Amino acid sequence: MNIKLIVFSLIGGLALFLFGMKILSTGLQMAFGNKIKTLMEKLTNNKLAGVGIGALVTAIIQSSSITTVTLVGLINAGLITLAQSIPIIMGANIGTTITAQLVAFKVGKYSLPIIAIGFVLYSLERYRIPFLEKYLIKKGKEDSDKARGKKNTLKYVGQIILGFGILFLGMTLMSSESKQLVGDPRVVNFIAEMGKVPLLGIITGALFTGIIQSSSATSGLVISMGMGAKKLIDLKSAFTIIMGANIGTCITVVLASIGSTLSSKRAALSHVLFNVVGVLLFLPFIGLFVGLIQKTSPDLGRQIANAHLCFKVVTTLILLPLSGVLLFVVTKLIPGEEIKVRGGALYLDDHTLETPAIALSMAKKETVRMARITLTMIEASRMALFEKSPKHIEVVKGKEKVVDELDDKIEIFLEKIDNEALSDQQKTNLAILKHIISDIERIADHANNICELAERRISDKIRFSDEAFAELKEVFDKADESVELSIAAITKYDEKSINKIMELEKDVDKMVEQMEENHFERLTQELCSAEAGPLYVDVLRNLERITDHTHNIACARSFGF
Repeated sequence: MNIKLIVFSLIGGLALFLFGMKILSTGLQMAFGNKIKTLMEKLTNNKLAGVGIGALVTAIIQSSSITTVTLVGLINAGLITLAQSIPIIMGANIGTTITAQLVAFKVGKYSLPIIAIGFVLYSLERYRIPFLEKYLIKKGKEDSDKARGKKNTLKYVGQIILGFGILFLGMTLMSSESKQLVGDPRVVNFIAEMGKVPLLGIITGALFTGIIQSSSATSGLVISMGMGAKKLIDLKSAFTIIMGANIGTCITVVLASIGSTLSSKRAALSHVLFNVVGVLLFLPFIGLFVGLIQKTSPDLGRQIANAHLCFKVVTTLILLPLSGVLLFVVTKLIPGEEIKVRGGALYLDDHTLETPAIALSMAKKETVRMARITLTMIEASRMALFEKSPKHIEVVKGKEKVVDELDDKIEIFLEKIDNEALSDQQKTNLAILKHIISDIERIADHANNICELAERRISDKIRFSDEAFAELKEVFDKADESVELSIAAITKYDEKSINKIMELEKDVDKMVEQMEENHFERLTQELCSAEAGPLYVDVLRNLERITDHTHNIACARSFGF
């Protein structure tokens, strides 16, 4: 065995896995947010239906890991709740037992073509492909709206496919080299010996499955050891290893929850607790259980498969009525309040399109709402940076998704208005709104950039001097004031506000230039850490760009509305 290659495969595969998970989660939110949420709410408000969904999906795709990882993605994207996820997780644990009795669907080998397909679809909007463009963009109002909808949907579906492809590639990379462990006779003999002591068998099954990233592979190995003329393992030993494998497989969903929302972390913990509690329930009765399973079939291999299935079904039947208790426990073990930001448009209504003046008014109200959310992002990014607050980092990230969604929805709504009969002034106002929402979205991006810099400050333990903090506070105050004035200017034309925004932009430009010089002097005097230099400058430049965008909004607003 090449241990070095196995270690590199695990590390590289883990990086791809987490990156794919992030892309997948964002794509799900943007493409199918409301539809999936409505569907899952209907199907998973009933606990038995939730179990059925989890079992069915896992049986079809032949991987409980993919089911649970996708589930974490849905929770992370805010599409289903933690309470709805628990019965699905239980069902996925049942569905995975079918894997041992069916031909495995090896999705990993298709990861590269999946990535290629996802990339093409995702790139449609960025790289205009002539023959697809001709197909998607039709003439006339109705076709134009449908074309834009198709194009956006294709983009986000492409993002989902790309995320899945990268995720599958990561899982394949993690397991491909490490699965050579299965073929080593020394490993097989070790597993057989450990299984003779229940506790050691459980630990061995958990560790082995955690390494190869597949409880199905562990189950298949144990079943194969019990088949044929020469039995390498007995039913009791096999069952203890399978129980451990069900704990070891939790590592996949735990990895998927890294860097995710609070609910995603709780869902991962509920998956772990479900399997651990199941093992603890069966541990005192292994002898009795094995005796009952031996009566189900004369074939040892079939007995092992039946033991796996019965273990999962009985555990689910016991714990399903207690899912509320499980929810309470994980909430206590991982305390905190989930950050909720109301997404979706509140004022955009296609029924107003026949009256463009009203439609434009509604679009302006939604734009103001988008700008107010962006202002709160700047304030939260300040708290994240100054107080090293993970809570405020989560606030910024959650609100950025809402702003991105509103940017898309308002832009699509404005395109629909543009297809109506408009006066010259209405056309001007529409163009102004398009420019303004673009600038607001960019302001939100800069607030998110500052949030990421705050994360770096926390992780790298970067120290600022009191003078540096005072300077940053001064620029933050100017940026806040500039955005507040922009919101006032969008709402109602005010020449004083517009002039003030332009003055603030000039003031910030001068301040940033002077502060960069001041900071260099502090670094030479070792008043700030060396690592603080680039981060401090990056924060200043993001704040400067925020005021640049408010300047753009002020200029656009002076032309009309």
